[in-house]
Amino acid sequence: MRSPKRGFTLIEMVVGMVLLSIALSGILSLLVALAPRAIDPVQQLRAAQLAQRILAEATQKSFDQNSDHNSARYRCGETVEGTQYDLCTLANEYGPDTDSGESAPYLYNDVDDFDTGGKWRPANELVQQSGSGAQEGDYRHFAVKIKVSGVDLSAGRLDQTCTDPCSIGKRVDLTVQLPSGEELAFTAFRGNY
Repeated sequence: MRSPKRGFTLIEMVVGMVLLSIALSGILSLLVALAPRAIDPVQQLRAAQLAQRILAEATQKSFDQNSDHNSARYRCGETVEGTQYDLCTLANEYGPDTDSGESAPYLYNDVDDFDTGGKWRPANELVQQSGSGAQEGDYRHFAVKIKVSGVDLSAGRLDQTCTDPCSIGKRVDLTVQLPSGEELAFTAFRGNY
């Protein structure tokens, strides 16, 4: 039996430290393996914020290049009081109207200008608010791909495409690529009103 005033021996201390280090290394290796997963929800939240920002910007624009951009007195492809207005843009012409000076996203004036033509673009380019350039740190290493397509919103189904040129609605499919390579998809609709 051990005397109450007697402490631990050197061997007992070394054995205790070895057992403690083995236990801590096991816990540490578990934490290191879980660390990347802790970032995923943060990146997914940032991607949702980015998608909401871009889709809100896109859907607040005019329906089409040939629509009235100011007061919506007329819509593309319609006839009002005997006046036939230009047809809506054809689907193969979706994308920025560079001949109209739409060289940057903050200059876009209609929904289909946001179509990236199936290419990934750095997210900071699409959230640019002025000619001063993108906010470098906002969405660094995020990328977006946007596809705009005509959709017949009157058909009761949101996946019903309409004949070209579509003057009823546009579907905006936005895919956000996270820095980890994971892709998240978002969709918004814009009616011709």
